[in-house]
Amino acid sequence: MNLAVPLCAARLEETPRRHHMAAAGDGGESHYREALREAFGDSSSSDSDTPAGVSPGAGRGHWRWEAVAGVRGLWLCAAFLSADEQARLLNAIQREGWFINADNQAMRFGDLPSWAVELSALIREAICVGDASAGLGAEATNEDEDACPLPSDLLWREPFFDQMIANRYRPGHLCSRRSDAL
Repeated sequence: MNLAVPLCAARLEETPRRHHMAAAGDGGESHYREALREAFGDSSSSDSDTPAGVSPGAGRGHWRWEAVAGVRGLWLCAAFLSADEQARLLNAIQREGWFINADNQAMRFGDLPSWAVELSALIREAICVGDASAGLGAEATNEDEDACPLPSDLLWREPFFDQMIANRYRPGHLCSRRSDAL
């Protein structure tokens, strides 16, 4: 099973996009960490720059964001988590106990579980150091606006995310047509 990270940024106002950081020619992880340290400061409670429960080096240097054609503001990072990270994330979600009953959706507002905060930090890192490809060609009216998955006012806010929706799908039903959808 592969998880992809879709990211949709609601555009509430026109803001210039922050250009993503590009690594030096070596593409080394140390350069990425230095860029993140420069942008976000030193790690607060740990000697490691990697969020707890996330493998060091997983995804680093391979993150590639692709704009989804036809849905402005929707971006996909297909190789975001390794198989091991995906399994740990799914286990953490199951431990929340949200889907014990027949419910197939859970919403959280305010304080998020620690695994969601760690995932948020990894998403921010992937946006800052990953490659972004708008792939919109002549359709784009403002190249700078469409060149990055998030506008700078969203990318640098704290907390990065303060709400989430988790959905459970039966195998083979992720993209099935819903009777209540128009």
